[in-house]
Formats: sequence, C-alpha cells, structure tokens
Amino acid sequence: MNVTKESIWVREGILPDFPNSRAPQFDFTNGQLVVPHPPTSREKIQEPFVREEQIDPKVYYPEGYHPELLEDWPVEGDLVVPLETLPENLKESMGAEWRLRQERQKAPAKE
Repeated sequence: MNVTKESIWVREGILPDFPNSRAPQFDFTNGQLVVPHPPTSREKIQEPFVREEQIDPKVYYPEGYHPELLEDWPVEGDLVVPLETLPENLKESMGAEWRLRQERQKAPAKE
C-alpha cells in the first residue's frame, strides 16, 4: 500500500502461489518431536526442469559422507519422532524456545 498526502493506492504486483512457510516451532511437551506435514509438495512449487538439472549429491558431498536425502514426505501426515530416539546434539540444537518456556513455568512466582 502506498500513501501520500494526496492519495492512497495499492500497487499491483505478482504474488506467489506458495509463499515461504514459517520454520517449525518445536515443542517436546509430549515427549516427541512433531514435524508438521508440508502444505505443498515439491512438484507443485518447483518447475520440472529444476528437478531434471539437480546435481548428483555424490559430486558435492565429501567422499564417505552420503546422507539419505528425502525427496518425498515419508508419511501420510505429520512426522512424529519419539524424543528418546533423537541424538543429544540434535535435541540441544532444536528446542531452545521450548526449554525456556519450560523453565519459566517451573520458576516460582515473584512476589
């Protein structure tokens, strides 16, 4: 929206069909990691020629390191992973905001 003393107008523009999604907010309250099902598939937001030109991961990963890349969502709905199966460094790096909320809830109220 544009505003001047004389007028107010909306500039026409191109709006994407699929805007960027917010990063998942991790909450481990139920003892599990829940990764929400993506609202859109890769095929719907990416032109076929982009996938056809995809570089072979063996070219850019170091020798001996070849992670399994997920090109399709592995389950029908949300991905649910029990917290105890996650590596410690992954748990530590993900739930900072959740841990802070937990600490605040446990803290005694100030008088």
